Amino acid sequence: MQACYYVIFIIFLIVIITLRDVKSARILGWCSFPSISHQRVFQPLWRELSLRGHEVTAIVPNPLNDPSLTNLTEIDTGYTYDILKRTDITHLRRENMNTFKIQIVLQDLHAEALQMVFEKEEVKVILEKNKNHFDLIIIEGINPILFGLQHKFDAPLVAVSSLSLKTYWHFLYGNSIHPVLFTDYYSELVPKLTFWEKFDNIYITIGTFIINKFVMFPRAHNIAKKYFGEDMPYIEEMVKSSSLMFSNNNPIFSDLRPLVPNVILFRNVAEKGYNDMHEDLKQILDNAKEGVVYFSLGTNVRFDHVQGDVKKTIMEALGDLPYTVICKWESEKLEGQPKNVHLRKWLPQQAILAHPNVKAFVTQGGLQSAEEAIINAVPLVVIPFLGDQPLNAKILTSKGMAETISPKDLNRRILTESIMKVAQDEKYRNKAKELRDIFLDQPQSGIDKVIWWCEYVIRHKGAKHLRSPAADIPLWEYFMLDVLAVVLIALYLVYKITKVTIKILLELFKRSTASTTSKKKKKN
Repeated sequence: MQACYYVIFIIFLIVIITLRDVKSARILGWCSFPSISHQRVFQPLWRELSLRGHEVTAIVPNPLNDPSLTNLTEIDTGYTYDILKRTDITHLRRENMNTFKIQIVLQDLHAEALQMVFEKEEVKVILEKNKNHFDLIIIEGINPILFGLQHKFDAPLVAVSSLSLKTYWHFLYGNSIHPVLFTDYYSELVPKLTFWEKFDNIYITIGTFIINKFVMFPRAHNIAKKYFGEDMPYIEEMVKSSSLMFSNNNPIFSDLRPLVPNVILFRNVAEKGYNDMHEDLKQILDNAKEGVVYFSLGTNVRFDHVQGDVKKTIMEALGDLPYTVICKWESEKLEGQPKNVHLRKWLPQQAILAHPNVKAFVTQGGLQSAEEAIINAVPLVVIPFLGDQPLNAKILTSKGMAETISPKDLNRRILTESIMKVAQDEKYRNKAKELRDIFLDQPQSGIDKVIWWCEYVIRHKGAKHLRSPAADIPLWEYFMLDVLAVVLIALYLVYKITKVTIKILLELFKRSTASTTSKKKKKN
């Protein structure tokens, strides 16, 4: 009986300690870009924060709709997907368009989606809440507009990017932006750079700085102050004032850039798979003893936007394979569909990639798809269309686990041969296994890392102490142009003084010589 009392007492102490250490916070989450691949980074955050007792309000295009998450309130903004449905973004890569124009097009799409959300009545109610209503704000950190929320609510803000950061954002936080060492993913250049690639990256770095400084950020500021207050500081200052920036990056894709303390890398926060597999799909995979090729170009590349005979070319190539093919398509039936090809509008990607019969994955090269392939050690054929996909494709190919096909070079023979190559040559899978071991060898999971730091910001009411001094100095001071100017002026003054001194000494020497000569002549 006495032992029973001891057990009850210990449980009581544990409960008291737990209640003392956990403080429920009111959190506003806002994931703005209408793309399910982006949502997959954020959905585990809303779920885990809710389960830990925090009161979370999430404005998202893809709500979880999980009634068991009683602390989670979701505002559905899925109607913003109409923007992508009516916009062809499959051509947004350097071989088709100027890299600066690509950046402007994507930011304008994002800004349009945000302005649609701002007009939603439920969002207006959120924006009318008092200052200090929220203890923490978590936003998608790929557009500067939402950084103005920290002014609106006078609350610490944490930004999360589902991609690696762009060069200008690295500059704002104080990270190194050395153009010979580090590239922007819009450049599609992989370090180590060749001599001419260095010139190319310097051009892109300078150009990207100019369009962000004088075009993109001023536009974002005008939109932000409309909704967050005319007295809001300039939007660049809002970005710099954010407590933390999380960048979805990992040892495979990282450019090994040194980072300031408030920029934190994390890997895929949802590496355990998203959904169970339906029985019919499981049977297809189990019965495919010869092997399976999984084909998916992600959520942002739609086949009804792909130009020319690409759809026909892809189907013909897949039909030539000796494997069962599981393919994500806009429809589940297609005229001329090969017998070995199974079409689905939606597929549980992680569950498929984890199946031992999968030989190869044909992908667009999005970061989430690439990470899932690495986690499951599945070799790739990459057909990159936009954004960071071309750079990801080059990295994966250089690492030895993938082959890349440019969309403009895509034909039946090349696609078939590339798939057969990565499916049959064990070197691709062996490389994928090596990268998997590196990727997974981390001290903590991605979700635990992000949640710990979010609660750190709540505990300390911000993280200004982590801000780098490099974020507070202008570019000319960052590159020490003032010091260089003083040194050059000093060298110039030394040069002028030396020159004048030498001139005077020579003149004195000439006069002295002339005087001596004159005296000698008189004496003679």
